Formats: sequence, C-alpha cells, structure tokens
Amino acid sequence: MPDLPAAFTALHDEPFPELLGLATQAVTSADGRWTAVSSVTSGSSRIAVYRSDDLSCVQLATFAAETDSIAFHPALPLLAVALDNGDGYCRKGGITLLEPDTGHRVDFPDPAWGVEAVRWQDERTLRATFIAMDDGTWHRTARATVVRDDWRGLAPDAVDLSSLDREPHDGTAAPDDDPPPALPLLRALAARAGRTYGPHGGVRAVAALPDGRVLATRSHVAVECRSVDGALLWSVPAPSAAGGVRIAPAADGRTVRVAVPGPDSRTRTDVLLVDTADGTVTERLTVPFSAALATRTDGVWALRDTHDRCSGAEPPTAPDTRIHSGTTLTGSVHVGDRYELIPLDVRRCPELLHLRGRRQIVALAPDGAETVLCAADPAPPARSVYVCDDRGPALLHGGTELRRRDLASGGILWTCPTGSPVIDLDAEAGVVHALCADGTLLRADAADGRLLARHRLPPYGPLSLYAAPGGTVLVGTAAGQILRCPAAGADTP
Repeated sequence: MPDLPAAFTALHDEPFPELLGLATQAVTSADGRWTAVSSVTSGSSRIAVYRSDDLSCVQLATFAAETDSIAFHPALPLLAVALDNGDGYCRKGGITLLEPDTGHRVDFPDPAWGVEAVRWQDERTLRATFIAMDDGTWHRTARATVVRDDWRGLAPDAVDLSSLDREPHDGTAAPDDDPPPALPLLRALAARAGRTYGPHGGVRAVAALPDGRVLATRSHVAVECRSVDGALLWSVPAPSAAGGVRIAPAADGRTVRVAVPGPDSRTRTDVLLVDTADGTVTERLTVPFSAALATRTDGVWALRDTHDRCSGAEPPTAPDTRIHSGTTLTGSVHVGDRYELIPLDVRRCPELLHLRGRRQIVALAPDGAETVLCAADPAPPARSVYVCDDRGPALLHGGTELRRRDLASGGILWTCPTGSPVIDLDAEAGVVHALCADGTLLRADAADGRLLARHRLPPYGPLSLYAAPGGTVLVGTAAGQILRCPAAGADTP
C-alpha cells in the first residue's frame, strides 16, 4: 500500500516546526532570500532552509552525524555544511553542499577526520577546520582550503577531502567560526512575518476531551488545555523541566490525572488530579521515588516504584505498587524482584493490567488482589490499548508490528506489519491508529488487522497519539506542534 500524504491542521501556528525545537545555528544568505538553520541531536542532525519572507521550508536535509557549522556562499544560493560524528576513536565526517533554489545536494565524506567548521573566505575559496581523535582523549586539528571557480551542481567526485593539503592548527576558533545563536534571528524573522516563535517543547502525551478541547504535556508543563481552534486556555506548571509524561482523562472529561517526574526523576514523582474546567489542581500526591502510573477507566489508579532499591530510596519492606481511589490508598503489592510485576500502559482499560514474571497478564483489584487473565507469550510491550468487540476483550500492541492478543486465551489473533517501530497507538470505533518512528500514521481494522491506510506525516518528529471520537487523530510532535488528522476522506488506500 503506497504512503499517502496525511491531511492535517496544526492546532497552533508555530513557525519552523522542522527544527524539532532544537535550533542550534542560523545563517542568512547574502541576498537575504534564504535562511538556513541546523537542528542537532546526539549523533544526528538536520538542516532546514526557509524562504526568509514567508518562512516556508524549501529544503530539509538529514544527516547521521552532527552538524557543527553552516555557512552561505558570499554570492551564490549555496550552503556549506560541516559534519562530524563525534567519535573519540573513529572520527569521520565530511562537507555537504546544498543549493536552496534547486535542491541539489552533494556529500563529500572524509573517512578519517571530522569537520568542525566551514567558512567561505571569498567566492572561490572554502576553508574547513578538521579534527581527528585516535585514543579517545588526544586530538589533532588541521585546516585546509578548497578553491574552485564553479561551485554549483557539483558531482560527488568533484572534491576529495582526503587528498587536501591540511595544515596543523592549534584548535583556536576564528572569530567567524561561531555564528550568532539561532533563537534571536528566528524570533526576528517570525516577528517580521507577523508571527511569534518560542519553542514549546515536545508533546509527550496528548488527549481530547468530549467537548473537543485538547490536553497535552510538554517541557516545564504538567498539562495544558487548548480550545478547538488551538488557543491556550490554561496551563499547569511542572516541578521539573521534563513536564508531564503520562495523562489519563476521566471518562466524563471533567478531570485528568497526570504523572510528572520531579527535578530528580529518580527520587520523586508527582501525581496530580486537574480540573479540566480551569486547570485547578484538586489532588496532589508526591512519592520519594520514580514511579509509573497505571489507570483504569473508573478512575482507580496505581503507582509502580521503578527505582532500583539498592540505592536506598525506600526501606526493603515498602510496597512497590500502590493502588489508589482518589487520594485514598486502597491496596498495595510488594514484590521482592523489581522486574516480577511490571505495569502495562494500557489505554481505555477497565482493569489495572500488569505483567507477572513476564509470563502472565494479571489484573490488580483495588485491594491488591490479583486475577490471572492469560499467558503472555511473547510478552507485550509497555504501551497497549484495550478493545472489546464481537471477538471478545483484547489488547492491541505496538512494537515492530501491530498485534491483537486475546485476553481470554493469550493467543495472538492477528498481526499487521508496520515497516517501522510503533511509537504510540490508540483505538476508536473499531479502528486502531498507530504512529510509527518513520513518520507514518497507520490505520487498521481492530477486528481482523486489515490495513486500511498508511499516511505520511510532516517531518516534525512524532511523539504521541490519541484517537478522538469520530476518527480524528491527534499527534503530538517533538517540534511542539499538535496535529489534527481528520478521518474524513483519509481512510482510502
């Protein structure tokens, strides 16, 4: 089944979503027409090139290395990119040239040196600063120049970096090696276009309320609420930069329970109950350990201690799973082996499901009593969604493929290949929606696993998903965008 572009709208208008909220360097071409921005994570990076007037993204290049430096040619629409893998024992990198107007890209690898900086000395000369590391501690730096009369449309063999005459260098950065920080330039460009830019942080969890309002978590925010048109209605600050990591709205939509790691995620977890009318925190429980939240549809919830007891976070006799109804502790379970009873993160489930000994799926009652439901072979991944239809109660799993597991027998009723690991999934009205790591959104029949559609999402870094009534899917992204993908006309292969 071919990938089809997903119809979507962004819940709020935030420019530069291709940067995933991680803008590191930004440079503008000499004529002011183009702005290039690097976005770097550990071991990978991307370069987005925008039209400076309307902020539309015209080129997006990805790299399996870190982008250390970018520089526009002094006269041509041509961007030079320095790449470095950062390895202490096997350094390598290269230079990429990217033409914003034509999209032509050419990569010149260097198998023995990383490239720390590139700068145009004049219209003919590109200077590069190289680094090599041999034993993880000692490094060498060198510089070399490439001189050409023609720089556009080059073939992959036009420049051989390994044959350049490198001159040893003391590693001191030249004044022009460090461009100004990206954020001020991006904010100025956004303001000139009548927009604002302030990275909101990745949306770790997203959900919809019955009236169409949208709940989300992000950096420094335990949970926020947006109107149907995307306006921010209220926001609950988080005690740490991580923000909320798990949200569970009540069935009637009047409250939402949120799990928030503390400033030290190993030694504190806050669980908040928030009134969705105005964001008032009506309940707060703080425990002195890292914990996973499990909920069931009637509001009963459990906290599972996920901290290694050898560090002394709690006395050895303390229970490591605590079950609550509201703020009332109704039951607890102590397990000597911290891996013996593992909570399953199951959406829309009437039970608190856990994995016992990695062999059985059990349901915990409010008093802590266990009911064995079925065998778990193979063990399900942490994230699942509960469904109950003519085929009986079942769990839909993610992972490297979609699966339906019968909760009576434990058997796998069907599998559906995804082509990419599943990041998040949800089900509504007989359809399972799966968000995949390659940026695709899959829809499959929950009863028989038949693939209904496969859609390409924009490259904003998908993180989370929620299926709202009517088939609309909300997707939270690393860029901070919340995408609304309607069902109408979308499920046609």
